[in-house]
Amino acid sequence: KPVALDIGVGRFKKRLVGPPVDFSVKKSKAQILLEAEEEEDWVKLLEDVSPVAYPALLASGGIKGVGETSKFIREVTDALDLFVGRYLTLLATGYIGIKFLHFKIFPEFPPFG
Repeated sequence: KPVALDIGVGRFKKRLVGPPVDFSVKKSKAQILLEAEEEEDWVKLLEDVSPVAYPALLASGGIKGVGETSKFIREVTDALDLFVGRYLTLLATGYIGIKFLHFKIFPEFPPFG
């Protein structure tokens, strides 16, 4: 497979490096079957592993699992950080703007009370 760098989560991903792909299009049944065949190839490869190589296989599989989990957590954290950063800035700026209007531009507002 070619090297690719995707930024985003779910259908909001954007490919920065690698061949173009449309993340909003769902996969066809043929593509799903092809991926399933590729996974079956991994199963066939595992059958060919000698018992001596099991510890190395388990260690590398564990590292791969930790890496994939870390990738998922990083993507979720980045998406949350982007969301909070944008809207917190917007909310704080709006609040400061309203308070400036209230105290500096219209200090006698509301006229009653």
